[in-house]
Amino acid sequence: MKKVMSIFLVGLMLLVSAHTALAAEDTLDIEKVAIQTLKTSQQLQSADRQVTEVQKNYQDMLGMASILRGTLQYSNSYSTIESVILNPAKMKVMVTQVTNAKVVLSNYIRLSSYQAYISLLKASYAENIQQGLMNDLAADYKTAQQQESLGLISPSQLRLTQISYLQAQYAYDSAKKAFNSASMQVNNLMGEDITKQFSSLQDYNIVPAGQIKSLDAYIGLALANRLEIADDQSQLDIDKEAFEYGKSAMPTDYDLYCQQEQQTLDNDQNALDLDKLKVQKNITETYSSLQGAMKAMQAQKDLDDQAASNYQSAEIQYKNSMITLQDFDKAKVAKAQADMNYKNSQMDAWLAQTMMGLASGAGYVPFTLNLTSTSSHVNKLLPSNPIHDNH
Repeated sequence: MKKVMSIFLVGLMLLVSAHTALAAEDTLDIEKVAIQTLKTSQQLQSADRQVTEVQKNYQDMLGMASILRGTLQYSNSYSTIESVILNPAKMKVMVTQVTNAKVVLSNYIRLSSYQAYISLLKASYAENIQQGLMNDLAADYKTAQQQESLGLISPSQLRLTQISYLQAQYAYDSAKKAFNSASMQVNNLMGEDITKQFSSLQDYNIVPAGQIKSLDAYIGLALANRLEIADDQSQLDIDKEAFEYGKSAMPTDYDLYCQQEQQTLDNDQNALDLDKLKVQKNITETYSSLQGAMKAMQAQKDLDDQAASNYQSAEIQYKNSMITLQDFDKAKVAKAQADMNYKNSQMDAWLAQTMMGLASGAGYVPFTLNLTSTSSHVNKLLPSNPIHDNH
């Protein structure tokens, strides 16, 4: 008996585990969408190959430098120093730059997946709210038909109730089409069958913060964290190092050499200064959008609270025969619309906060790299204007 019971319990546990696994696969949330999109992105796979190639070139160069390192004690010519010290240092900078470009591209793709999933959630909320509203108005229309047959309301009042129901039905059909379109977009990003449907769309991890930092705080973070600035600084540093090593080669025209190398350093510094200005402009524009999203969320909350109060009042008035069914239906529609607008504004605020987090961090706008080394030429460009992958 105990053995039978044990077998039964094991079977039950396996069944529960199987259902849990299936439920997890059938449930979608914003991070799951992002992870799967990153996993299947052809652009990111291309960036991975570029990073791998540059890393291989770097390791090959380190190997060559290691072989030549022993000759430094016998020959400290510029060509030897260049091969042993300078060229590997330049290649290391290149590895960092392509890796940084991949990080920024990843942020861009992640943000794109967030936007797509939020569009799907908005469409889902709209469909659910419109379906509930349509069902309520269908019941009201049925009630109105009974009232009209008893002579309690006029045919014109019945017609108004019918129109409200038909409008709700049309709105539901439109919302359903929008949901199907948004669902196909998300499935396409994840590399899934575009017709795949998920039983549950989660939003537990899309909660906007109540407060945001100051503009100056975000600018300070961005200037410290943005990878294009880090790349500019590393390029300036390595070119300064190359300048100093080049002096040891005793160039034929020393003054001309110094002028040319100083021009390179000036160009590097200009690029660094320009990118700092661009970053500050980007943060300022992003902050303006963030402030707008926060204000819109508060405004929609106030409107939602007012619509809820109006609905409660209308419900009491209708039960006491103080207003018509049509007036009560208007309050229902207004409440449903206010609920949807407030929920949408919350997601917009979260997305704006997330965008600012990326903008004040590594960045999310991909940049183009044209990389050349002394050992090999790497001319594969990361896309300057990425678009969504087509799977």
